[in-house]
Amino acid sequence: MRFRVFVSLLLITLYNQVSGQGEVSPSGVMVKGNVVDHSSGDAVKARIQYESLPYGNKIGIFSGDDFTFDMEPGQDYMLTVTAEGYAPYSLILKQADYPSGSTEKLIELQPTGVDDIIRLDKLIFALGRAEITEDSHEELDGLVNMLNSNINMTIQLEGHTDFRGNPRQNMKLSEKRVQAVKSYLVRKGIDKKRITTKAFGGTQPISRSSDNEARSSNRRVEVRITSN
Repeated sequence: MRFRVFVSLLLITLYNQVSGQGEVSPSGVMVKGNVVDHSSGDAVKARIQYESLPYGNKIGIFSGDDFTFDMEPGQDYMLTVTAEGYAPYSLILKQADYPSGSTEKLIELQPTGVDDIIRLDKLIFALGRAEITEDSHEELDGLVNMLNSNINMTIQLEGHTDFRGNPRQNMKLSEKRVQAVKSYLVRKGIDKKRITTKAFGGTQPISRSSDNEARSSNRRVEVRITSN
């Protein structure tokens, strides 16, 4: 009798596998992450919240400097990280971006104390020009979110170029670039009175090396928090 039951169950399982019925749904994505200070790299204790999109059917909250959670199959997620003294951080996790079934995230929080400096590492301009590339929008939108979350904050955009080249042209280029960033923020709804600009040209290089990486690091826009 037991043998007959076993055979029946085996036949049902084989039928389902062949016909596609009872097939196990694709696995979700395991997300692991750490939260650190952008400048020092030190761990930061934060409030970490994840929420499935678009309706928030699944929500979880952590407290600490690391986190692990599973994204359910077929759903994207919003990850939000907040900590005292830091700008809030948000990220949309799209299931399709992680075919391996797992991902690790390093969340670098930007400090929001007066006179703290935030370097816009992902801000990219066309060579020798002041046009902002589309790849820069995500980081600038993060700056918009920071200003919206800290309504009393004011900032100064500080433009720098490499020290090589004509000093006068470098100064003009750095001024055009900070003005381009300011215009982007204003178009996103930030009051222009909260933003000042200052151009330094090539007078404050990070490095005087001649390799491309060093020269690229000199070409930058930094955000100085002037009040909060």
